[in-house]
Amino acid sequence: MSRRDNGLHATSYARVVDVDSPVVDGLLDRLRDEDIAAYVAPAPGPRGPYGDTVLPVTPRDSVYVDASRRDHARAVIDHYLEEIREELAWASLVAGFDDPGEDEVPRWPASEDVPTEAGTDPASSGRVLRPAETTVGFEELRDVVGDVPRDDPDDHFQPPTPPPLPLPDTISRAAWAALLGGPLFLIIATIFRLDVSGWAGLLALGAFVGGFVTLVARMEDRPPNDLGGDDGAVV
Repeated sequence: MSRRDNGLHATSYARVVDVDSPVVDGLLDRLRDEDIAAYVAPAPGPRGPYGDTVLPVTPRDSVYVDASRRDHARAVIDHYLEEIREELAWASLVAGFDDPGEDEVPRWPASEDVPTEAGTDPASSGRVLRPAETTVGFEELRDVVGDVPRDDPDDHFQPPTPPPLPLPDTISRAAWAALLGGPLFLIIATIFRLDVSGWAGLLALGAFVGGFVTLVARMEDRPPNDLGGDDGAVV
């Protein structure tokens, strides 16, 4: 039985754990740094149901350490294996990168599968690649768009011309002139320091009051009488 040690020696050894063969070199170095004598030997494998030895799936080695420091060695081994767990997982992924998939059902729809013809290699059959349908290119699309009739510029809604604003009658214009002219005259007189204590001030005030009363009296606050009984509403 071939064995490898870490260069340290002990009077007796005890088996601690079985580990994967790729990690034994680093593990022996770690035990040597902790001044623990150790060696590894190929793991015999577990016993089968009929007393036979079952070989491990991957190469494994049994770790033997100084029997007097077994507990400390176990703690060192557990800590080391915890440190390299991620490295082992990554190495396992890299090693199985080229392995065939385990899925029995293909990832594409079953409707795309075709039966294997006689005389052909089953391994060569796989997903059927159908030719793409004919597509319309840019030039054809431009021609199609060009054939579409344009909208008639005259075929759209044009609002009717709004009627002109009605001009106020003479009385209304005179009332507005009096309503605005009276206060405006008083403001101008105050700016230029004119005397408005006589008839001028009284006329300005009277014009303002008269214009206001005239406009209020002429307000059309009622609907016209020619709309009928429904006030012009049509349903």
